[in-house]
Amino acid sequence: MTKMSRRTLFLSATVLGIGSITLSRRGYAESPADLTAAGTGGNGLVPSGDRFGVGLYNTQEVADELRYIEENIHPQGAAGSKRILITGSTGGLGQLDAAYLLRRGHRVVAHARNAQRAADVRRDLPGLEAVVIGDLLNLEETRALASQINDLGAFDVIMHNSGEYGLSNTEILNANSLSPYLMTCFVNAPREALVYLTSDLHLGGNLKLEELRGGGTNVTYDDSKLHMAVLSAALARRRPDLRVNAVAPGWVPTVMGFHNGPYAPDDLRAGYMTQVWLAEGMDAASRTTGKFLFHQEEESRVHANVYDEAAQDALLAAFAKRTGVSLG
Repeated sequence: MTKMSRRTLFLSATVLGIGSITLSRRGYAESPADLTAAGTGGNGLVPSGDRFGVGLYNTQEVADELRYIEENIHPQGAAGSKRILITGSTGGLGQLDAAYLLRRGHRVVAHARNAQRAADVRRDLPGLEAVVIGDLLNLEETRALASQINDLGAFDVIMHNSGEYGLSNTEILNANSLSPYLMTCFVNAPREALVYLTSDLHLGGNLKLEELRGGGTNVTYDDSKLHMAVLSAALARRRPDLRVNAVAPGWVPTVMGFHNGPYAPDDLRAGYMTQVWLAEGMDAASRTTGKFLFHQEEESRVHANVYDEAAQDALLAAFAKRTGVSLG
């Protein structure tokens, strides 16, 4: 399937609202009553559902791939071990990244949006070094999350994987655009690499600079994914000591990918392996910077704003005006 047809199918399903599934963002306990019902133990919350949370926070496809990783991936040796932070790593692609890198022998810190999801991922991935907690829908929690991360010390690689789809424009703006920008500003830069998750759908996006500068909230998913691609390219230019890249994983069968029905045609393993490949940086091609990548290759169909330095600077200025925080 071509990259155009992937995008065309995704847009068609979104417009038509085809086959929405019942999996939702709140597929886990949040209120005190919910947590009591879920049960607690001496160490806090009991994880929700069965291992890997099929029907709650993962699809069966993701759970099967997590089991494949456990059974088939082996340590690479201590010499190449890195310390890696992955946002949004309690399910989907982020959890797959974390599981694979753990099995390879890296030190991985996961990120959960709340205490329940933190309990879930500690059960699912018992080798994690730590789990930081903060909901990126809330900008104050984002700021506090950055402090938690800095308290843990230096990282070699940070993956900005977290993202939302199918929520209001205000929520999309906070979770997918403003929070990753604030995290980039507040979290100490890693020693080696930054990775930002974007999407083919960035092609239909607009920077919405006036919306950002003026305090508006009309930012769509497509706009937010363009923001991430442009932010990544801007950082690569401004921080030549780091490897900074944007990755489109494709339309894969995660909960987010199934938001409009089970029509995710892309390869799930290929969808997370580019991030793993960039994090490990073991061959010359993976040590690239300033690129927009799809399945370990540079993507040719990229929005004109991504590599436009004036557009990059304009977006950074708009983010700074909106948040009151400038990128150092």
